[in-house]
Amino acid sequence: MNERHFWTGGYTPNMDGVATGIGIARSRAGGGFEFLGTAVETSSPSFLADGLVEGIVYAADEGNARVEAFRREGLDLVHLGGQAVSGAFPCHLSVTRDRLYVSNYGDGSVDVFPLGADGEIGPISQSLQGTGSGPHPAQDGPHAHSTLIVGETVLSADLGADRVYLHRPIDGGLERTGFGEFPPGTGPRDFLAANGRIYLLGELSGALFLIDDSAAVLAQGAAVADWVDGDHAAALAIDASGRFLYIGLRGSNRVAIVRVDDLSPLASIPTGGDWPRHLWVSGDMLYVANQLSSTVTSFRIDAATGIPQPIAAPEHVPSPTHILPAR
Repeated sequence: MNERHFWTGGYTPNMDGVATGIGIARSRAGGGFEFLGTAVETSSPSFLADGLVEGIVYAADEGNARVEAFRREGLDLVHLGGQAVSGAFPCHLSVTRDRLYVSNYGDGSVDVFPLGADGEIGPISQSLQGTGSGPHPAQDGPHAHSTLIVGETVLSADLGADRVYLHRPIDGGLERTGFGEFPPGTGPRDFLAANGRIYLLGELSGALFLIDDSAAVLAQGAAVADWVDGDHAAALAIDASGRFLYIGLRGSNRVAIVRVDDLSPLASIPTGGDWPRHLWVSGDMLYVANQLSSTVTSFRIDAATGIPQPIAAPEHVPSPTHILPAR
């Protein structure tokens, strides 16, 4: 495979991590992962997103309840400034040409920020508050976890309330138009839009849903047949052929492989690290960010079976929580 570079998000000491900011890594000859160092020092950049302005990268500063913007200069990032969010523990970002949507896990709010022509973040323009709770101890109240832009609809997953909220863009902000409800204890966490389909992952149950842009369930499956009590599912990725989905299972420290055609569990494999927080498919490679062991594990995906095989020892990456191709 051709060499490419990646940004790595991670937790710094204010979130009990050992990262110092956004990292820079590259693929090794043969497909492995090599951490090169820190691209820019910043507080707990737990989630990263590309801007639609070339070379702009956004980060959720989960520890300081902020969002920050950076500009790429070679293999470095230069800080452009940021803004405070309305709630606590921002954990996910979605970007349009002129808006940034931020999910705040702590209080369940979704914030809207305007973006300038150069990619800079303007003062917050709107905050939408979630409500509700669920039966799981982690569902003591609303916990917004991610958004997904689908045409003229913005979906928002609320892990605490077992809901997916529906919005439509209006007057530079969002109008909440309704919500879809999911089985108690699901914990809606992550979306994936691929091949004209929308997938939703339940962190607390390991359930996997195929939904439409109204949050109606079209099909349902599971990450694994042998769900382990205490597991927390995280992240969704799809292989290049579109036949297999990959899910991290924090707790039992596995990657689950699911058949796309019927959302049935195919297999699970050890991650080789602790607490797989995020994963990324690049060509025939699967990279898994193991937050608590400070490693990224490299796997090559078998094109015929979809099963990833580890190809190298896990690479040291400080408290990794996100992997994003650098462009």
